[in-house]
Amino acid sequence: MKTIQIKTLTPTYDSIEDRIRLSINYQDIDNRIDFMITRSFIIQLLPILDEYLYKHYSEYKDDEDMIEIKAQEARTQDSNVSSTNVEDIHLYKSLEDLLVTINLKYDANTNLTYIEFISKEGHKASTTCDIDMLKSIIKSIKSTIPNFSWGISSHF
Repeated sequence: MKTIQIKTLTPTYDSIEDRIRLSINYQDIDNRIDFMITRSFIIQLLPILDEYLYKHYSEYKDDEDMIEIKAQEARTQDSNVSSTNVEDIHLYKSLEDLLVTINLKYDANTNLTYIEFISKEGHKASTTCDIDMLKSIIKSIKSTIPNFSWGISSHF
């Protein structure tokens, strides 16, 4: 089992597997994990993420335009968000495993969220993020969903 700290998080749609590939630390071969996310998992996950945001971040609004604006602002203000070299994702590919659990823990003192991804084989990747980064992560995962072929509304 591998446990790593998330430095970069890159979701892409894998049409061969018909799953979302969530590449953690895609350029660091020693600390890379590719979590595969199924359609079923996404359908269960998205409402839970929205509920979490409503519960712990009172300023959160489920307005897609507002999320888009804030996510873009966060990208321009945060040096941790950058473009991905798609060729590198395949070049450095190593460990692939099915994502089965996402743990979210809110710290009221710091207003930060600890997020942990856990695979079927017990591999773990985690990070702590603020509301803007958390919303950027959610938005980037949502943007990779093949809405039409999975029968999921783009406003889900």
